[in-house]
Amino acid sequence: MGSLARFRNVRTDESGQALVLAAVGLSMILSFGALAIDVGQLHYAQSKLQTAADAAALASALEISACGGTKACSTMQTAAQQALVENGFSGSTAYTQCGTPGSGLTITVNQGPCALGSTSSDPNYNNSNYVEVVVSNSQPTLFARLVGVSSVKITVRAESGLGNDPFCMTLLGTSGTTYTANGSGQSLSCGIMVNSNGSQAFLANGATISATAIDVHGGDLVNGSTVTPTPVTNTGTVPDPLSYLTAPSTTPCGTSTSSPYSGATSQVIVNSGTAVFNAGVYCGGILVNGGTATFNAGTYVITSSNGLTVNGGSISGTGVTYYFSQGSALFNGTYNIDLVAPTTGNYAGILFYQSSSDSTAAVLNGASGSKFQGALYFPDAGVTLNGSNTAAYTIVVAQSALVNGTSFNIGSDYSSLPGGSPAKGGAAVLTE
Repeated sequence: MGSLARFRNVRTDESGQALVLAAVGLSMILSFGALAIDVGQLHYAQSKLQTAADAAALASALEISACGGTKACSTMQTAAQQALVENGFSGSTAYTQCGTPGSGLTITVNQGPCALGSTSSDPNYNNSNYVEVVVSNSQPTLFARLVGVSSVKITVRAESGLGNDPFCMTLLGTSGTTYTANGSGQSLSCGIMVNSNGSQAFLANGATISATAIDVHGGDLVNGSTVTPTPVTNTGTVPDPLSYLTAPSTTPCGTSTSSPYSGATSQVIVNSGTAVFNAGVYCGGILVNGGTATFNAGTYVITSSNGLTVNGGSISGTGVTYYFSQGSALFNGTYNIDLVAPTTGNYAGILFYQSSSDSTAAVLNGASGSKFQGALYFPDAGVTLNGSNTAAYTIVVAQSALVNGTSFNIGSDYSSLPGGSPAKGGAAVLTE
């Protein structure tokens, strides 16, 4: 064969080129396969970490009432970390309230949620009824390390809260008679819980009472009364469902001396005419004897033993919370009452909130059509409920309750509250 023919054969022999292309193609296929394995491993690791985070959020939410108002307390952190261990992740470092985590396996417990930064991103943002858990971990790669990527940081998030408390009247006193109904009629679209171990912890005298459930830690005595359902006695007790609340600042006193008030150093007295109130610290208390008192939305802090006393006239306010570091709510006589708690914020659903160290008894006498919409929280005091209440929902948490009159009824329509009832109990539920 001549030299020209040999040259033509070499030029047209493509077997070597095909081998090179096959090698390159095989290399690409192996690379994509390796990448797919790494991606699959990362997805699997993320799924496992998410399951653990969900469990941690549920576990920590169950401990909200054990923290006594301290956000993301050590009990909640421990519960969250233990949930990680039970799901195969040990040795985590805990952070709280959107602290900046270090490297390795970390868990951040936030009460309320803060990772997403705003209520527009998270409707439960900064709401202490909810717990948010953010878990981060480094996941080693298998093949990506060949190109310098030895690990990938995985971060997952879960959010949980407690379900609505089935009881809208919880009496915390542990001895004696703590629920008394005398010649009254009371209808509740929810349950009554009596923590007292007294032999007559629940006492009804000539009363007609209906609720969805009546649980009594001690015993009951029903005299000439109709009580539906029959109280279940010798039950367990329940913790304070509002103990997570944190008191507002009680300083400084406002300085207003005339309407519109924005706090005051001495007692504000309304005898007639119209008075307008703005949120603030009222160091002398508030007394309404007549006229019209209108409370704009906000938190009213009362630091005097005079408390909030209403003897007559008309009182109204929407989106209001009254906090008593001293004194209490005393509504006497006949007047018009229209008070509605906030629907958002730290005090969503909270109308009256009395310090746990204040044992001043509360008295709420409602005229026909009166509305006390929100939680009536007197953790160290008793409350007397007389007359009318037409609110969509009311929650009573107190040491004891005395019910007189004919129609202080208690509803449980929480549709105006995005987070449901502020009183939480029972099982924790994932919200995100």
